[in-house]
Amino acid sequence: MTAQVARKSIQTALTAIGLIFLLYLLHRIGLAAVRDNLAHFGWWLALICALGVSWLFLQACAWWKIQDTFFERVPLLELFRVKMISDAFNLILPSASMGGDAMRAFLIRGRVPLRDGVPAVLFDKTVEFAASVVFLMSGLGLGLLFLRLPQALIIPSFVSVAVTAAGIVVLVGMQRRGVTSSLLKLGAPFPKAIEWIKSRDSQLHAMDENFRLLYSGRMTRALPPLLLHLGSRLLGAVEFMVVLAVLGAPVSLVQALFISTIVTVGNTVFFLLPGQWGVMESVHILVVQSLGYPPAVGLSLSIIRRIRRLVLVGVAMILFTARSRQQPARP
Repeated sequence: MTAQVARKSIQTALTAIGLIFLLYLLHRIGLAAVRDNLAHFGWWLALICALGVSWLFLQACAWWKIQDTFFERVPLLELFRVKMISDAFNLILPSASMGGDAMRAFLIRGRVPLRDGVPAVLFDKTVEFAASVVFLMSGLGLGLLFLRLPQALIIPSFVSVAVTAAGIVVLVGMQRRGVTSSLLKLGAPFPKAIEWIKSRDSQLHAMDENFRLLYSGRMTRALPPLLLHLGSRLLGAVEFMVVLAVLGAPVSLVQALFISTIVTVGNTVFFLLPGQWGVMESVHILVVQSLGYPPAVGLSLSIIRRIRRLVLVGVAMILFTARSRQQPARP
């Protein structure tokens, strides 16, 4: 209990510091300039939200393709609804975009048993990470070829790519080795964890069999989900183009890919900070300034994206509440 209280206290303190820093940025840059920029939006916000929904739909399609190829079919709209809910929790929880994803297999367990649902979600997340590496390397490569990049952005970007690639290697290794053996090694220092693992030996071995099924076939079957995840990343770059065009700071597709790459790096580096308040605003300001636009444009860009996130989180919470009422929790 003490550790939990300490963790919550640290998260609260970090959130407060981030909000104070955000207020400082607003004061330093000028609230009036940001307000004037935001005044350009109206119905444009609906288009930006539609882009956000579109890339979540592509991610849901990737998950659906994995589920349909390797396991049993689940209606795409059901997976899309669950994906929206899980993404909302990813934004709320400081968990490297994994907190909400951990829910996905449980939210569809009425249709798919956990021994199938968990491997499908983990495999989908692995493919998504692989798509992230491809996207980041492409964005950095194009940036180095066609843009003048600040040195302060290059090194952290390559470090982030290396960390993400290493994470993929670890995930694939655990999945190929088997869930049971991996958990036993990780839980070795904790006797209660070992007892829990052994008590669920049959379920874990069933998941191991499913992982063997995933990796025993032709991995070319993972190409369509990979392309769908890449497509969702490209839609994210389109969002930057739309927002900056409305702000009167148009960028090319290469520049938008570069911005998206650096923002993704920022999300990766500061994933443990709740809400990433202040920090991500600084990242947006830095990358937009590197393209020759004033700080107010970068701060406005970040705030518009936060508003879009809040709208989608609100929609997801409505879907989650409606789903909870329709499907009472299992004992």
